[in-house]
Amino acid sequence: MSRLFFSRVARAVAGLAALALLAAPGAARAASKNLLINPDFEERLPGHPWMPAGWDTSVSGLPTTFFGSDTFVTKSGRFSVNVANVSTLLPMAHNWSQSMQVGREAWGKDLKLTVWTRSNGVEGRAYVLLQAYRDTISKMAHVWKIPRDEAATRLGINKVDDPLVDLGWKREIFIDHETEWVQRELRLYCPPGVNMVYVRAGVLGTGQLIIDDASLTLENPLPAPPAKQGVNLLADGDFEGDWTAWEYGLPPYAGILLERDSVDAHQGKNCVRFSHVALPNSPKAPTLTRIGICQVVSNRNLGGKKVRLSAWMRTDSLRTSAYLKLFAHGLYGDVQGIASHQITETRPWTATSQELDLPPDTYQVWAWCQFDGPSPGRVYFDDVSLEVVGNATLPPKPKPSKSAAKQAGKRSDAQRN
Repeated sequence: MSRLFFSRVARAVAGLAALALLAAPGAARAASKNLLINPDFEERLPGHPWMPAGWDTSVSGLPTTFFGSDTFVTKSGRFSVNVANVSTLLPMAHNWSQSMQVGREAWGKDLKLTVWTRSNGVEGRAYVLLQAYRDTISKMAHVWKIPRDEAATRLGINKVDDPLVDLGWKREIFIDHETEWVQRELRLYCPPGVNMVYVRAGVLGTGQLIIDDASLTLENPLPAPPAKQGVNLLADGDFEGDWTAWEYGLPPYAGILLERDSVDAHQGKNCVRFSHVALPNSPKAPTLTRIGICQVVSNRNLGGKKVRLSAWMRTDSLRTSAYLKLFAHGLYGDVQGIASHQITETRPWTATSQELDLPPDTYQVWAWCQFDGPSPGRVYFDDVSLEVVGNATLPPKPKPSKSAAKQAGKRSDAQRN
């Protein structure tokens, strides 16, 4: 065969190889940038013997919680980090975290977090959490490189006036006692207005969680789920599962118990039971606060819908009140409805519900089963559902005053001329 034939064959093979390369997944675009500082925990904080640069730890002041850097158990490289807790006297979540400032480049994108974790003797809950906030104070604290409280003082914002609102929240909870290295992945839509993103990994309970090789990237958004009517948007609403779909709203007060009750369920095998046991020599709670369980539904298609939260509640010698509460988080802040029918003292299983018209800018709905505590007595919840029941009835837009309408007419005439 001629050299010309072999030359043509070589060019054809090269062309096919180039086409295959272009068709390969990810070849059309560069890999997304990792937004995390020191994602593999290899860099040390200057002047500190073990603290990784770019990362922070939660503060509890408890001598029973330990944070450290590990050189014996790592996913890759020389270092990993760990958090360990050996006491549940005070219900608190202990975690490693990193916060970062974001802007318009993140709006309308998905935040994708991957991190490797390894559980060692966990009793309770280990978790990975991704949060997206509009948080003016934290943003300026980052800009000015000062503590958040100092930034609030400089801005003249009191704690009760803090404009902070979370617009995105995604947590993966895992309850395995022991695991090898497992890669966790969370994906969360980043709405307009978000300026701070938080990454956390830790434990609520006892045991140790080891963490390594984290990544946070911006990705093209996945479609939001359709907002169908008559579908329960909550997972494990009858509490027959492992409860990992539920968030716990537990203040750091001694003696508050959240337990599975398999004797007094409304129906099925299990329900949720809250109680308070006054421990000897334990400090008195400084104030009553919200205690309960909730789920967060992040779905931008819920804006402009009417939703209903329903549940069965039961109380036994409760000194305060138990009730349901809905919150809508959106671009213009939080909206909440009037709480459901409240029950107190001793009441049998009682059905209750609350409806809320969600503003069009809603990105997130919080559905709470709660009571005011701590308080003597017991509270039970069962068979919880959150459903879309129709379109929201939104208040009419205010009509402009005659003077405003007149000025608008003059502007329109000027534009035409």
